[in-house]
Amino acid sequence: MELQAKKKSLWGTFKNAYLRQKNLKKFWNKLDKSKLPKDLIETFNLYINSPSYNWSSKFWRHVMMLHLNLIASGKYKNYENIMSRLYFTWVEMEEDLINNSCKEIQNNKIDLKVNLFKKQENLNWTASINHNLILLLLYENIKSKKVFKYLNKINKNSSIVENSLNINDLEITQDNLNSLSEYEKIEDLLGNLSSRKKRFLEVGAGSGRTAKVILSINDDAKYVIADLPPAIDVSFKNIKASFPNKKITKGFNLNEMDLKTAFEKNDILFIFPHQIKFFTEKTFDISIAIDCLHEMDKKIVKDYMSSFEQVSKLLYFKVWEYAGLPYSFYQHYSVHKKEDYFIKNSWKEHLKERCIYPAKFFHLGYEF
Repeated sequence: MELQAKKKSLWGTFKNAYLRQKNLKKFWNKLDKSKLPKDLIETFNLYINSPSYNWSSKFWRHVMMLHLNLIASGKYKNYENIMSRLYFTWVEMEEDLINNSCKEIQNNKIDLKVNLFKKQENLNWTASINHNLILLLLYENIKSKKVFKYLNKINKNSSIVENSLNINDLEITQDNLNSLSEYEKIEDLLGNLSSRKKRFLEVGAGSGRTAKVILSINDDAKYVIADLPPAIDVSFKNIKASFPNKKITKGFNLNEMDLKTAFEKNDILFIFPHQIKFFTEKTFDISIAIDCLHEMDKKIVKDYMSSFEQVSKLLYFKVWEYAGLPYSFYQHYSVHKKEDYFIKNSWKEHLKERCIYPAKFFHLGYEF
């Protein structure tokens, strides 16, 4: 069993878990904020004084510091591109990541018009070529699936430079193809409901890539994103630019009653994680958590799972098959152990499947 975050020595693990300082509040107070967007400063001030401050693992506080330093440096006009790449964009060609996708298309004869050797924004040549080959792998694996028909429906955000390839006169991104692959499973899960309200809750949305695909396909949907800054500021900016005609608002400082009103009056609502519990029972058709649960302390995973069961009918999540939480002493996660993700035996399992790419990930889906 190989872990996503490989186990260090006993001393190294102890240092990361207990000795390395990850005091985010202290870091934030000392940070030069002169080059930070005003909206981000406002969001972060609300966050560090909210109950959601305790919903982040030591690892994610470390990641937030890295992202804040990146933005505060002022060196990158297109910092959203760099941050988005850190969420779920791949530039490594490793056997145990690509083997599943390669098996599926090993006999394909490729005859494409494609700018395969394109130099990508904020990537060197080696990373660019790897990125492009992975994108081509994704394209070959998904082009024959029914979900591929939605590609042209995905709204574009012209304010952010995305890493892409032009394949057969279609502009393709890893984000869009990965999100379509996820939506294929989400749509199948939704097929188990006798009636749908088209209300979605997503936790840890990253750059908002999955939300953008779902909202592009389901124009009349209501969508709630629960996340932490600065990621939630990036997804807000991305979604706002992609859907200029939708009613979109932030509800970070709203109480339970005002949040419910904001949800009813808007199409898309951005909140902090602790506010999920403000929603009434089974408000949402489905809760979505992609590439995030395995990066949380187990006590937080338990809280999320309890919240998902309360406010939604279905759950879709995507995690590494085996994961070790960085900066912990020492928390392991396996998709083959229900107790690791606090999955109840009473939940009906509809989906447990290895991802085409990356092959170390699994899709999982449950009905409450």
